[in-house]
Amino acid sequence: MITNQVVAEKNEESLRKEFLFIMKNIDGRNVSEIESKFHSDYADSVYIKGNGQVFSSNKTNYIQSLKDGKIGGVERQVHIHSIDFIDQFGFVKVDLESNVMKFQSMYTFYFEEREWKLIKAVVVAEKK
Repeated sequence: MITNQVVAEKNEESLRKEFLFIMKNIDGRNVSEIESKFHSDYADSVYIKGNGQVFSSNKTNYIQSLKDGKIGGVERQVHIHSIDFIDQFGFVKVDLESNVMKFQSMYTFYFEEREWKLIKAVVVAEKK
């Protein structure tokens, strides 16, 4: 018999694995590896400290920015603070850091067709 604890651990491990896969491929600008990992309704909100504005993007614009080399391309260290769930949604709170930028982020995933899809990102970025 599978307990709720085993199901929760499996969900946490599967979401952790999916999250790390996506971040690694963003860092490497491997668009073909991750484009299908973004939900069609993906949206993000990014605040760059000191700028005073919030920038927003959708899946099409985000993927194009990766292809154009405007984002990604720099390896980041990952520190996951927490992974939580509400029904079909998973939330990953994380700090990411490269030699150029630091990010405090909350990523929301939606479990659809037996896999996690990145649907929302809220990011506070800071230049080092």
